[in-house]
Amino acid sequence: MNDRRTIQSPPEPSGPADPPSAPGSSSTREAILDTAERLFAEKGVEGTSIRDITGTAGVNLGSINYHFGSKLDLVTAVFMRRLEPITQRQMAFLDEVEREAGDKPPRLEALIEAMVRPSVEKSFASGKRNTAFMRLVGRFYGDPDPEVERQIRAQVEKVWKRFAGLLSRTVPGQTGEGIFWRIMFMAGTFHHTMLTMGRREGTIPPEVRKGLDAESLIRRLVTFIAAGMRAEL
Repeated sequence: MNDRRTIQSPPEPSGPADPPSAPGSSSTREAILDTAERLFAEKGVEGTSIRDITGTAGVNLGSINYHFGSKLDLVTAVFMRRLEPITQRQMAFLDEVEREAGDKPPRLEALIEAMVRPSVEKSFASGKRNTAFMRLVGRFYGDPDPEVERQIRAQVEKVWKRFAGLLSRTVPGQTGEGIFWRIMFMAGTFHHTMLTMGRREGTIPPEVRKGLDAESLIRRLVTFIAAGMRAEL
């Protein structure tokens, strides 16, 4: 598979930035999202009030209402800000894998990499682990909000369906049940790994954490998951 870093996300629209203090400015919206993400990860969604967010972000209630309307809409926006670019890149990578395969079965390692690389790279943006979002995802899987879960499912389900279709060509002879369990175990491995990466110091041995970067984590995940996909279940 080609170097995935050659696929770039669409450029952000250019234009003059709004003053940070303006309630309707894009910088205010990003400050709210950054703060909400961090507080939701630390205290949970239920344990974080709108007052906590406005006080920490240095904005007023009107800014929350202007950009999001409600706390539920804010929670959804926090997730969608991270998930939408990830699912877009996953679909682009799956397109690439399918093009390279042609009439042949897609390469298993390439399929797995197409799914894990966007999330890992997003979590290691600018060379730093995005621990807040990884911890938030872990909290969410433990105690999901039904409405937020519905919207997240709508965002990610189309990608996993596409992956399942390609996987059935790659691991021939498997029934729908066999594909289901392989995807279930893959998702469990990946989500637990990302949750562990997002925990505070002490969870991972210092010598492991010191040498951890996006590429090494992707390589380990792809190798491990591919072996499980090929196993007799």
